[in-house]
Amino acid sequence: MKKVFLALFVMLMMVSCNKFKINVNLENSDGKTVYLERFVGTEMSILDSVVAKDNTAVFKVKPSDNLDPYCVMIKGWRRPLTFFADNQDVTITGDYQKYNGINVLASESQEKLNKFTEEVNGIEDEQEIHYCVLDFVKQNIDNPLAPYVMYRYKWTFSLSDFYKLMEVIPAEMNSAYKDLVMDYVNGLEMTEVGKPFIPFIQKDVNGEDFNMKEIIGESKIIILDFWASWCPDCRKENPGLVEIYNEFKDKGLDIVSVSLDMDEAAWKKAIEDDNLTWKHHVSDLKGWNNEVAKMYCIAYIPQNILIDENGIIVKKNVPAERMKEFLGSFLK
Repeated sequence: MKKVFLALFVMLMMVSCNKFKINVNLENSDGKTVYLERFVGTEMSILDSVVAKDNTAVFKVKPSDNLDPYCVMIKGWRRPLTFFADNQDVTITGDYQKYNGINVLASESQEKLNKFTEEVNGIEDEQEIHYCVLDFVKQNIDNPLAPYVMYRYKWTFSLSDFYKLMEVIPAEMNSAYKDLVMDYVNGLEMTEVGKPFIPFIQKDVNGEDFNMKEIIGESKIIILDFWASWCPDCRKENPGLVEIYNEFKDKGLDIVSVSLDMDEAAWKKAIEDDNLTWKHHVSDLKGWNNEVAKMYCIAYIPQNILIDENGIIVKKNVPAERMKEFLGSFLK
């Protein structure tokens, strides 16, 4: 009997030793539930959860052939913290309340990603960012960093870029982010200029169902505007959007604003504070997981989609400074 117990003990020790640790040490996180997540297919799944004690949460994870990144999520963050473990111990440090200052010490893959992210964050010109991201993807085309960065920085790529890169990513690579990129590309194809709008129903500020399909044809053109109260660039553009609405509302313009907020009170307050007087404001309060934003492949905000009275997409992402010129020509 002693031999049996000894054998079981040895087996348990071996299993335990084979596991790697994800150590989350974040100030101001005491008592918060920390979730360990990972994409399974194109859906994010919760693998485990731990309540932080003394600002610390530790996950013990079995090694896997799947080298896709893991994510840590805590309520109050707008998006999860993503990192590559490569079956090695991970240490996450910083302040729960200062998401952008959190540090991740992990694998060689994560070190590459950290350096790349630091480089990209130091670039202001969008064209330079595009070349930097493209170069990084090409250098890592044979490992999971490539599809992850393609998805994370998808706003920098054209459809043509995606087509070329997907041709050279190894077919045998097992990565959920490959599937996510393909879903995004399919969505982009469906929302190209000249395509019909995608119908949707979402709750308005009064909790009533707003059906986009029901207002098509009532106006000559609709600006489908994607924004959020927490987005500084959106708030900066709102006065210009108000001016545009006031100038063209009697000439056939309507606006439907889709908010990527999670805080209902903050959303409604921003509508009032920024004097967004048009009727149609909707949100499912899911942040970046907003269903309409996903339908229209919204990768950043503010973004806009312009839809004519026949329900056809006629323009995308018109900058505020050019919107008046376009509407003046379209609605004359």
